[in-house]
Amino acid sequence: MDKPAHKPGLKNAAQAGTHLSDVRLLFGLNDNPPFLKAILAAFQHFLAIFVSIITAPLIISVGMGLNARESSYIISSSLFVSGVATLIQVIRIGPLGSRLLCIQGTSFSFIGPLIFAAQSLQGNMSNEEILGVIFGSAAVGGLCIMVLSLYLQKLNKIITPTVTGVAVILLGISLVMKTLENMVKEYHHVVELSQPVWPLMVMFIGVIVVILLFTRSANPWVRLSSISIGLGAGYGFALFTGQLDFSPISQLPSVFIPELFRYPIGFDWGVFLSLAPIYLVTAAESVGDLTATSALSKQPVSGAVYWDRIRHGVMGDGFNSFLASLFGTYPNTTFSQNNGVIQLTGVASRYVGMYVAGFLVLFGMFPVVGGVFQLMPKALLYGATGLMFALISVSGFRIIKVSKHARRSWGIAGIATFFALGLSFMTSHMNGLHPQLQLLLGFPVAMGTLMAIILELVLPMPPRQLVSEGEV
Repeated sequence: MDKPAHKPGLKNAAQAGTHLSDVRLLFGLNDNPPFLKAILAAFQHFLAIFVSIITAPLIISVGMGLNARESSYIISSSLFVSGVATLIQVIRIGPLGSRLLCIQGTSFSFIGPLIFAAQSLQGNMSNEEILGVIFGSAAVGGLCIMVLSLYLQKLNKIITPTVTGVAVILLGISLVMKTLENMVKEYHHVVELSQPVWPLMVMFIGVIVVILLFTRSANPWVRLSSISIGLGAGYGFALFTGQLDFSPISQLPSVFIPELFRYPIGFDWGVFLSLAPIYLVTAAESVGDLTATSALSKQPVSGAVYWDRIRHGVMGDGFNSFLASLFGTYPNTTFSQNNGVIQLTGVASRYVGMYVAGFLVLFGMFPVVGGVFQLMPKALLYGATGLMFALISVSGFRIIKVSKHARRSWGIAGIATFFALGLSFMTSHMNGLHPQLQLLLGFPVAMGTLMAIILELVLPMPPRQLVSEGEV
């Protein structure tokens, strides 16, 4: 997934990437490796992101209550669009793309707001109409990011590390709470069916333990594959204990055919405003990812050339999310774990990215690939993603910790987090609110980010003498 790691805000992105420039490269950014070596390096990148790209849309689709056929389409479309989006980033089409070995995939950051929005819209709308409104609102968000990419250097006062940290903390907390809520529902469902609950708990706890164990391995490839290993072990356990039913796979189409405007495109201000802060956060994260990739590729991480590349990359990010909406899947973003693959392989060639794009499109053409993942027991999925969501919150705290004025940042984070969570709790107990207002106020990330921006602009900076006495 777009891994929960410390991703700096716009202001500190360039400084954060400079320490990566000492990585020894076998193939530089514009080198074209021999075919077999390029394929091998591309497959390493593909393996690092494949499970994540599939898992994010799977979680969202499960949370929305979509049927197997619709979920299968969205998952296949995610792979297809991720391939096209990656190709746009590595080759640059017009103003779109960074021309770096930058891999795109479905963003985990949108899981909470998309599920929340879908549940808020349920009532008089069908699933197809709900998806149309969500994709239409997400498309507008992608277009907004394309416009904002032209003013990245001027957004420092808004997208600060403090604001980013608050959004990431609230995002992680919201997702963990939702995951635990879903796990409790699954537990009660099993009890109601008079089925044994021990396999449920073994998968939920076991996948967390396995992932944590493998993340502590001395082998970097094992650490990079820890999520895949954990899910694979849980899948094997489910298969061994007879908890998998493969019959739904036979009902899936043999070949995926991408469709433009598969769902009736609509728009909802409440959905758009709840997605807006997530777009801002993912834009800041993309700047951090692109900066790290630039440093690893021996490219500038400051100056006109650097900012020109970043603008094109973030504009490509926005366009790719817009494109994803048109093809009926969820917003895209850069994937940070691919920087780890560059460090491990020493291959930073953007030509390798073309092969990665090809792998993503190829696997997306076969719905059975996503269908196998759709059979994954919910307890297994909730265990793995619950851990990742918890780590998202941890990364938010790290962002706050390393901010320039930590004491002030912690104050802003505390006020914004308490305000957002409290408002969300009160909104859930209020009757008579307009649905759009309830959607906006009830999602803590949106209101918490807004509060953090206001406090960041209003609260004065600490006196210089406090900084010299250890404020930093």
